[in-house]
Amino acid sequence: MRTPESPNSRWTYGISIPHDPRAVSVVRATIRSILNVTRLNCLVDSVELMVSEIVTNAYWHSSTETYVSMERTPDDFRVTVWDHGQGTPTPRTPADSDEHGRGLGIVEAYADEWGVRTYPYGKAVWFSVAPKEEA
Repeated sequence: MRTPESPNSRWTYGISIPHDPRAVSVVRATIRSILNVTRLNCLVDSVELMVSEIVTNAYWHSSTETYVSMERTPDDFRVTVWDHGQGTPTPRTPADSDEHGRGLGIVEAYADEWGVRTYPYGKAVWFSVAPKEEA
């Protein structure tokens, strides 16, 4: 019998966050909590870092609320961040002195897969990671 914490379970959580700089820390804490409770501790650090970058980008490039979904499948864990900002973000190589511009490069480096889907009134930036066997 499978339990809610079973590694092969399928589940989804979502959180709607206001356009507020404190929302990034709320999302980080929420994802950390969900991953710990569902015994996906091996993903916490990288997922928390990646979601921080994407939610921060949503805050800077959109002026309305953002929606974050977290989905567990038997194969991976996927996070999607929807916002109403325009344009399709792409990773770039910032100069050493640049204070911004590293977020999607971090996502590209840590995620197993990632992408952007555009919609008439915004976009969704997503990434997925497969749990690694813990030693």
